Parts: sequence; C-alpha cells; structure tokens
Amino acid sequence: MSEPKDKEAEITKFPGIASLSLSVTPISEKDNFEVIEAVVRVYDDNNEQIMQHKARSLFSIAKTLKMFIQNRTNLPINDRRLAVWCAQYFEKLGIKLGEEEAYQIIKKASQALEKVSRVTVEHVEASDLVSIEIDVLANQIALKSDHLLSEDELYDMLEKHQALVSNTVLRKITYKNSGGVEHKDKLNLEITPSETILEHNLVASFKNETEHKLTNVLVSDIIPYLYKVKEVTCKEGGKYKKELVEGGLKLTWKISSLPPGGEVKAFYTLEKRIPRTIMIRKGEEIRIVQDYNSLMREEDEDGGIRIFFTSEVLNLLPVTLDELFIRDLIPSEMRLAEESVTEDMTFIDFGLKHGLNIQQALTNVESGTKFLQKYIINPSPLIWRMDLSIPLKDDSNEACVISKILEKMPKENAYICTIVSSTPVPCTITNEVESGLKTTEFLPSELAPSDDKEMSWDIDKKFSVSFVLKGNLTRQINSPKVIINGKEHTAKISEIGNVRKSKITTLPFTHVAMFRKFLREM
Repeated sequence: MSEPKDKEAEITKFPGIASLSLSVTPISEKDNFEVIEAVVRVYDDNNEQIMQHKARSLFSIAKTLKMFIQNRTNLPINDRRLAVWCAQYFEKLGIKLGEEEAYQIIKKASQALEKVSRVTVEHVEASDLVSIEIDVLANQIALKSDHLLSEDELYDMLEKHQALVSNTVLRKITYKNSGGVEHKDKLNLEITPSETILEHNLVASFKNETEHKLTNVLVSDIIPYLYKVKEVTCKEGGKYKKELVEGGLKLTWKISSLPPGGEVKAFYTLEKRIPRTIMIRKGEEIRIVQDYNSLMREEDEDGGIRIFFTSEVLNLLPVTLDELFIRDLIPSEMRLAEESVTEDMTFIDFGLKHGLNIQQALTNVESGTKFLQKYIINPSPLIWRMDLSIPLKDDSNEACVISKILEKMPKENAYICTIVSSTPVPCTITNEVESGLKTTEFLPSELAPSDDKEMSWDIDKKFSVSFVLKGNLTRQINSPKVIINGKEHTAKISEIGNVRKSKITTLPFTHVAMFRKFLREM
C-alpha cells in the first residue's frame, strides 16, 4: 500500500521576524509532540523556500529554527512569543499543546544553544549534528589526533567505528518458582529475513516447562537499532514497555503468573534501518556519531511506491569544522537507484555481510551549514546462506565445512538451493526440505537422494549439489546438519541478505548452472 505525500501544513509568518514565514508539517501520529516527526520549511519575503529540515521533536524544531534564524538575521528570538505561536499553530493541526508546556521545551532548547555557544567542539552532543529518530539512541565516540590523518588512517578509523551492524537479539528472562526463588536467564536470538524483501522476522517464546506455576515473569528483548520494529504481537504478554538502552530498543512484558505448559510468544516484524557514521574534526578533536535512519515511502509519478531515506547533518556548533565525513551503509538487500548517484560520492564495499558504504566528505563546514541528501533505493533479491565449520583436531587446521545457499528466482514461486561441502573424513549431511516447498530437479542428477524431503548424503570429499524448489516458503530456511562419528552438528544463518549482483558474490558452479538453466526454460 502506497503512502501518500504529506500535504504541507499552513504557511504562516514567523513571530517577530516579518521577512520570514514557515510551516511545520507532522509526518507521524499526533499524540505526543515531544517525539512527533515533522518537516519544517522556512520561506523568505519572496516566498522562496530557504530551509527544509526533518525534525523529530519540538525541542529539535526550536533548536534548529533559533540557530538558523539567528545565523541568518542576527535577531534574537523570544522564547515566550515562540511558545504562544507554537501552541496556537499546532492547535490548528489538531495537536493540543499548552503554552506553558511549549515554553518549557523551547526554553530547554535555548539553554542547549547557550551551552553550545560557550564551549568548544569537545563538548559536542549528537543532537548538535543530527535529529535522532524516536526509537534510536545515538552513540558518540570522542577521539584525538595530534596530526592530520592520512587516507589509510582515516579509512581504518571509520571502519573501526562504523555504526554497529548486528542481527542478534538479547533476551532476558526473570521469574520466581513455586518456592519463591528468583531465576534469571539470558540467551541470544537471531533475526532472519522473511520471504518479503526488506522485511525481517523474529519469533521469540518462553514456555513454562515445570510442573508448577511461575510468578513475576519478566521477559525482555533488546532489538538492535539496526532494525525498526514495524509490528509486534504477544497475546499472552499484553501491553509491553519500551525503553532505549545502549544495545537497542528494549521491549519488556510483565506476566503476573504463568501456569505449567503456559507459553509467552512474541512475533516481530522488522525492517532494516540505514546505519550512519558521522565524523567531525576541529583541530585535534575528533567526534564520531553513530545513528540510524529509517526507510520512508512515497508515491511516485506513476502511482507506484518509491522507497527512500534521507541523510541529514546540520552543524549547530558555533565553530567551523575542519572536516565532516558522512557514511551511510546500504544493506546488501538494497541497492541504490541510479538517479541517486552523484560524482561526489565514494563507494566502499563492506562485503556480503554488511553492504555498501556511501561516503560524503566536506571541509570547512561553517556553523549553520546543512547537508541533506535523499537516496532512492530498490529492493534486491536475497540469497539466504547457512555455514558450518567443524574443527576435527585441536592441533590441526583440518575442518569439515558445509554451506547451504537458497536463492529466490526472479519469477514464479521457485528457488534454487545448493549444498556444498568439503571434508577430509567420512560424514553424513542431512537436509529437510522447507515447509511449502517440493523438489523438482537435481544437478548433477546422480546426486538426487532417495528421499527428496528428508535428504541425506554420505560423503568423504568435496561435494556440491543443486536443486529446484517450487512452492511458497512459509517459514525460515531449515539448517543442514552434519553427522561425524555419531555426533550431530547444525549450521547457523550467516551473511544475511546476500545479493547476486554483488561484485564479490561467489556461488558454486552447480548453483549458477541451475540458475541459468531455469531462466532459459521460463
């Protein structure tokens, strides 16, 4: 379903400055203006737009406007007058905001600007450069350098401090047993891609496997900031509590009691954000800000859906920055549309596991300078992959290695699956066909197993087989297993979101051959 373009709110004169007018257009729910997202546009006396800024709170709006207008006109802005205007303006938009409430928020923004005006760059805050998303807690790193960094040093530093990329969810569980003793547990859960491109899923459950009732059950999941929570349901847990913590967005359910056999199951639908790494330098002082931008959607000229994100940096510091570097990491399940590519961009391939970095570099960035870039992206077909390496001896480098690759075909409900392995010792590989799929063809044909649902091969050397699967994938891909000396080992998901078009994608020969054969026969 397409998301309509936002209709601009009423344009009105800015209080106290006759030559400027502006509009503030909400682009999210209007229930809490302290965190609401909005587009702020400022116009001159010729009705020409001179600024457009995406803000994520009234605090951010006030801070940006005051900095921008003071730099442009050298005129002071009265907080009380601005608060009265905000309350009246937002009431027209259906947002109830009292004058006193508005005044306290705007006063806080003024105090933040006054603080910035008295200090140097070593006291910079993330909000002095970017408007942080509601469900994201920006991370800031302070560094120093006594010399101008070389290109290699700069590259190494930016790579080391790249905004974190993780598909691991930390789950914490606490409860009291029938004897009143409190138990605590931690485990890691893996977010996996769904069949829908750009969408990711997580099913997280906790079951009372004891014979007694558990009380005071607390279940919390920390979703990495790389992922935006689009939807979450947990019927047994009821309403959850949200909290921004260092590792991500923490969602917590409190269940007063859980009977024997009772289960708390949470279903998450997630979408990847764009990790962003910003580096500023003023003399010896270096600051790195790590944050994330969400994908947005709008209707294009043909009535279709355009997917995009914006990368925006506004220097609200009272100094001219020597250098500003902005890196936006495009996940490998997305690709940048050609119309978004400019000559100023530098592309840095981080490999299959992460994606492609777009780097912009600016020098002598004056106070009040704004960088704004809109990137249109297109979904890319996913290649799911699972890997497993089993060391055979402690004192040698020998290992049994196995990979499973599953690729969605461009048309029809079909997939190409490949299992490839290398082992110096005899072993058995097993693979269960995913629910909703059935096999139709193997390459090479002589490696077709006797059971095409519960597949099994006994091998003692290099091995590669590809096959066609038809149907609808109704769950995540199954893990292949390896049995060595009676012990079973299970592969784990890896390099989520691989893209066939990636320059460094390496696929087994049988997989490529089957892919091409299928395309010819379509």
